[in-house]
Amino acid sequence: MRAALATLAWFISVLAHAQPAWQPQRQIELVVGSGAGGGNDRNARALQKILFENKWLQNVSVVNKVGGGGALAYTYVNQHVNDAHYLVFVRQGFLSNHVLGRSAIGPADMSALAMLTSEASGIAVRAGNTALKSLPDVMERLKQDPQSLTTSLGSTRAGTPHLMLGLLAKAGGIDARRFKLVTFSGGAESTTQLLGGHIDMAAVSIDNTAPHHKSGALRILGVSSAQRLAALPDVPTFREQGYDIVMGGFTIAMGPRGLTPAQIQYWENLLERVSGSAEWKRLLAADLQDVDFKRSAATREYLRQQYELTRTLLADIGMTK
Repeated sequence: MRAALATLAWFISVLAHAQPAWQPQRQIELVVGSGAGGGNDRNARALQKILFENKWLQNVSVVNKVGGGGALAYTYVNQHVNDAHYLVFVRQGFLSNHVLGRSAIGPADMSALAMLTSEASGIAVRAGNTALKSLPDVMERLKQDPQSLTTSLGSTRAGTPHLMLGLLAKAGGIDARRFKLVTFSGGAESTTQLLGGHIDMAAVSIDNTAPHHKSGALRILGVSSAQRLAALPDVPTFREQGYDIVMGGFTIAMGPRGLTPAQIQYWENLLERVSGSAEWKRLLAADLQDVDFKRSAATREYLRQQYELTRTLLADIGMTK
């Protein structure tokens, strides 16, 4: 009897190890919660292009599910429990909206696959604004009167630029809840408003303001990266100006809840291959993003840390109690 049980156990073990690794069996959907042309959309289409051209994965479509600050996209993907044919790209709003109760879906409700990119934000003013020539000038003005500068955050409050301002305010002993803030349709419109003199300052991702800094129309006073950006070697970091702040926007690929280890491993291996490709690096560099790849476990830990930081900063800027 014991021998028979041992043989059965061995047979089951062999069958388990013989199971093939997971592979997609039908159309893959890369879901983004913003419209065509947005940051997540550009990254999704770059990924689609590289997968197709390298023949790593042919049957891939990009699906835009716009609404609820990304919540519609997260809900759509999470309806496909255990199905690794659906991926969604998330950024800071994924965390902020869950903390604020705008979305029922948070990091613990989905399967983290891999972190792909990071990008710096910055503070920009018009080049003709001679009163604001450096980040310390801005901080001194805001310390004297937090309402004295009208600042755009891009398309939404509680995003990376807003949290970055919260960190700067904390470092400078300023009440971030008193800032005079406005939002537009996105970083591009914020930059247009700044160029037109309708606002005093823009806190947005750096890709929006970099071309105008290079042309001399705007002046970027500082960036939130750890080192100076290769594309903007004349722009100092916040750290260089006395503010020990590094905060980048991230792009993370998530799958629906309930994915198996084999499904997660398939995607983290494939996304790691994409992240190492010359074409991916070139496309990100053109968009002023950095390759910042993390596998699934490291991505889960990163999200956990960022979620706690988000809760703290949202309280600091007066959006939660």
